[in-house]
Amino acid sequence: MTRASEFRELDSPELAARLDEVKEELFNLRFQHATGQLENYKLIGITERNVARIRSIQRERELGISIEPTPEEAAAARRRRKEAEEAEEAEAESRRTRRRSLRRGRDEEEEQEAAGEPVAGADEQEEAGDELAEDADGEETEE
Repeated sequence: MTRASEFRELDSPELAARLDEVKEELFNLRFQHATGQLENYKLIGITERNVARIRSIQRERELGISIEPTPEEAAAARRRRKEAEEAEEAEAESRRTRRRSLRRGRDEEEEQEAAGEPVAGADEQEEAGDELAEDADGEETEE
């Protein structure tokens, strides 16, 4: 969902272009709904609210209630959005990589178990625990 503050950062031509994009998206969602292909009906309501937000901001500017951002402010807002998107994408990639490496580790363990090979980790810890044991006084003794 897009916030009104994000729309307010756009200048009038960008806002008009964004309205066209959102209207086209709404048309496509309604078309999918009519043909029974839409899986998430909530998207229609979200998109309708985005249309209303953009129209409200345009009307506020017509009435002088709010002002259009200066070109410098609009450029700064675009930079901030781009940086935030890049950071979000980098974080998502990092999560995907982590999941792959965890999955790869589990796959290797399963292959070792299937081949009858001892799995590193749990068995090694048991062996280390067998070598040193504590007696009743808490002193370590070797078995």
